[in-house]
Parts: sequence; C-alpha cells; structure tokens
Amino acid sequence: MSGTTSEVAWRQHLYLQTRLKEKNGRIRLLTIQPRQYTVSRPEVTPNTIHCFLRLAELKDRPQFTAVSHRWHTTDAADETKSLLVNGAPVPVSTSLFEVLHHLQRESETAVIWIDALCINHADEEEREKSVQIAQLAHIFSTAEKTFVYLGAAKDKSDEAMKVLRRLADEQLTLNAFIANWTPQLGHQLVQKILPARFINAASPGNKEPLELQQELDSLRAPLKALMDRDYWTDLWSFVELCLSHRGLIVCGNHALPLDHFYSAARALDHIINHLTYSKWLASAMNPSTPSAPSPVLSGEEVSNISQSPALRLLARREEYRRDADSWLKTLDSPLFALLTRFYATPVEGKDRLPLRVGDPRDRVYALACLATDIDELGLTVDYHEDVDAVYAETSAVFLRKHPRVLQLARGTLSAGENLPSWAIDWGNVRMPPFSSLSLSGSERGFNACGPADIRFYRAELVSGTNATQISLKAAVVDKVQEVGTPYEVSSNPEARAEAEAKENEDGSGSGSGDEAERQRTYLSEIKRFWDDSTASLSSPYFAEQAAVALAKIPVGDIEISPVSGVLSRASTATVEGYK
Repeated sequence: MSGTTSEVAWRQHLYLQTRLKEKNGRIRLLTIQPRQYTVSRPEVTPNTIHCFLRLAELKDRPQFTAVSHRWHTTDAADETKSLLVNGAPVPVSTSLFEVLHHLQRESETAVIWIDALCINHADEEEREKSVQIAQLAHIFSTAEKTFVYLGAAKDKSDEAMKVLRRLADEQLTLNAFIANWTPQLGHQLVQKILPARFINAASPGNKEPLELQQELDSLRAPLKALMDRDYWTDLWSFVELCLSHRGLIVCGNHALPLDHFYSAARALDHIINHLTYSKWLASAMNPSTPSAPSPVLSGEEVSNISQSPALRLLARREEYRRDADSWLKTLDSPLFALLTRFYATPVEGKDRLPLRVGDPRDRVYALACLATDIDELGLTVDYHEDVDAVYAETSAVFLRKHPRVLQLARGTLSAGENLPSWAIDWGNVRMPPFSSLSLSGSERGFNACGPADIRFYRAELVSGTNATQISLKAAVVDKVQEVGTPYEVSSNPEARAEAEAKENEDGSGSGSGDEAERQRTYLSEIKRFWDDSTASLSSPYFAEQAAVALAKIPVGDIEISPVSGVLSRASTATVEGYK
C-alpha cells in the first residue's frame, strides 16, 4: 500500500479515532461484521467486508483471535476487493482480504487482532509500532487462539490437507507405528489416508505394494509444496507460533489444529519414507529379470518433509512450548542465547533455520519477544533507530553482562557502514575460532587472565558518543616480572619414545634435555607461580581451589594446530613473546 494522499486520509480517519497510549497495555481490536450485515445494506457493493476498529485493554482480558499471516506494507492494493473500516474505505491486498473473508462468519461477529490493520505502520518515528511489538508476547498470550493462515489453495494443497486431516482423525501417532511397524500396517494406513479416488473399490485388499507406492507418489509434490510455503520461512512466523498456546492452521478451505497438523505431518512423512524403503528393498531382493541392475536410492523419491521448513520450524516451536507449558514454569530463553542459536551456528543449512526478515532490525526485536531477560537487560524496542544503532545498543547491553561477547564480535564477517568494530552484526556473523589459532594459523583468539565477569571486567558506553564507543574496564594487576621456562611438546613420537627409553635405562632422569625433567620443571614453576599469586589476601581465588587449578592449568595449556594437528603449548609462544 503506497503512501498516497488517499492512504494518509484513511489512516488519519482510523487511527486518530483510536489513538493508542505510549505505555504498554492498550491495543486495537478489529470486529468483522457477519455476512448477513452486508446483505442487509443494499447500498454497499456485494462481497464488501465491514469492520470496526476499537480500543481494548489487555488487563481486561478481552476475547479475540490473534492472526498470524505473512504480509508486507508494500503489498499492492486489489481494486476488486472492498473493505470498510469504521465506515471508511480502506485499500486492501488480496492476501489480507482472503484472511478477513475466512474469519468472517455468517451471522456472528468475529473479533481479531491483526498486525496489518491494528497497528498504524505510518506512525511518525514508528513509535506506535515499537510499543505494540514490545508487547506482542502479551497480545498472543491473551488471545483465545491464533489463526495461522498459509494462503489460498494451490499446488493441490487441498489433497495434502485432507490426508493430514484423516491421519489426525485416526489419532495415529508417530510413536505408535514406529514401535509396531510392519509392511502390512503401512499398507493399511495408506489405504485409510489416501483420497478415495486412489483406491480400487472392487479389490482394495489386492493392491500390490508398488501400486500403492505409485498412488503415494501423487501426494509427494502437494505435501512438499505445502511444507515449503513462504509462511514457514519467515522469522515472525516462528515467533508468533512460539507465542501461540492454541493455533489453527488454515490453507484454502481446510483447517487443522496446529498440534494435530504437526503430529500428522510427522506421521505421514514416516509412512511415506517407510513404504519407499520397502519398495527399494523389494526391488533389490526380487528383480523383474535376472539381469536387471540393482535399484539406485534416489533422494528425490523420498518426500523428505522432515527437513522441510515447516517441520523444522514446528520442531523448534515444540521445544519452546514444551518449556513454556511446563507446570514447573522453568522456561529460560535469554536473548543472547536465542540470537546465537539462530544466527551464529557454525554450519550453514544444518542447524540454522532458513528464516527471512524484511527489516534487519527484526533479527533482534522479533527474538526479543521470546526472550525471558528483556526487563533485566533493559533493552527497548525502538524502530526509530537505524539497524546499526540497534545492533550497537544490543551489543553494549550484552557486553555489560557477558564480556566474552567480544569474541563473537570478532567473528563478524562484515559490518555496516556505521557499525562499531566491537558490535555484533547479527545479519552476518560467524562463530569465533574454537582454538586459539585460526584456520590460517596466524591469529590468536581473545584471551584474558582471571575470571571474565562483572567483578573484574566490564564494558560501558562512553557518554556523549551515541553508542559508537565503549570503555573496557579491568583490574590492573602488575607488569610481567617473571616468566617460566617454555615447555614444547615433542611432535615426534619416535623422539618421545627414545627419550622415555633412555630414562628407563639409567633411572636418573637428571639430564636437562630429558622429557621428564622438562615436565617436572614446567609443573614446579606453575606451582611456584600459583603460590606467589595467591599469597595476597585480596586474591579472588581460594586456597581450596589450588589442587583443582594446578591440575587444570597444564591441560588447558595444550594447543592443537587445526592445520597440522601438531600438539604445542600456548604458553610457549606467550613466553617467547614476553622475552
């Protein structure tokens, strides 16, 4: 919807009448008038949808349905669709009209909250959007249910939805037929869920496995198309599904409860893949001709919807809801953990969900709706800020609590034009090196002595710099006064064996070049340095930690080159550098 004069007029007409407060707690609700209401008004165009926008307080627990569907502010208006809100004509896109048409009832009103109409997206400085997004979790938790609209029927989606409905009606769970699976059970299940036109009514019990497989093949494409729809690849879809305690999946003219949709899709995926495997096995064991080649396993034959965006998204949603719905209420999803889980996974396409965002700021603000520590962090949603400012502010908030966030900032591949070097670009980030040496062998990781917590190390914004500089504050112990003897691990197994054999022969172990003597020197120096360091009463370490620490220090000092795989000591290079 473009920013034309007519659009400004209808927005002013609607949103000035229903002005929202700056503070959280107030929302707009849209009441959809029934179809009979339109019929009773002959002066309006047929098929017009009448709606009324009103204010509501979440604390009053109003009854409404939250709507989750994908739309964009730039969607073109459909001139053939007619929508009246509070008596004013409102330009509406085809997808938005379809949602409202599905929700409209014959003789009763329907009260909904829908992002596209209940938020003024043309508000100055986007203040209203910021306030409403910040309370999105409250909105969806208050709603009676969530109406999840996947779109109009296409690519034979009706057949796929019918099959999922039959599986749900049969109450077939994945665990049930994994535990009791037989080929005969598989064929019986297929006959129950296949559309009636696929079944030969004259002799349903005589169908061969390969014939059943051919019938199932017709379902693969519709099912895969349904599971690959754009809705499943949007970050806001994931957030809204996680916030929904009850959902209804709607595609075309078919609907299925969200939990039933997920369990039925998993079950159907299992059935199809088992029958595919049975076909391969039967073809391999009983070829049609003795000279026939063995069948080649083709990944295209398998539906593989287990790796589809829909099932991957719903699996993550189930993990989140399992904690949220627990009677123990042990849900703990800090914002930093959510961001790193979705954007800083080491392998692209393996653990990372393919989630898109239209606004790069939503990479932070969307997941903030799921975070359990937003109040503690003091992070506010502000769409008036540009993306670099949002990333910088978020990084500064994390740095105050987690100094090691600097390691993740080092992993940023590229930064925005105005993004500080210490800030994390969540749109383009990688995990920092696991070893203190990078793959090139030329760069060391960020390391520090002592505990990295707020007692000894903290980051603060420099006042008056508009979140572009930070000051790192740490306790200065002293300059380096003494270093130990470098201990280089021998990379030659034969040399180590020869040194050990020599020691076993003479039993002295007193030679300065012997392996055992170098080990004793190394460990004794660690012990001496430890005693000197903990002699002060102001040390944060305690005496009872000495035994554990003295065992861990030599082990933690081991370094393996990711390039050559050779063992070395991190302290060796450090000592040589000090010298």
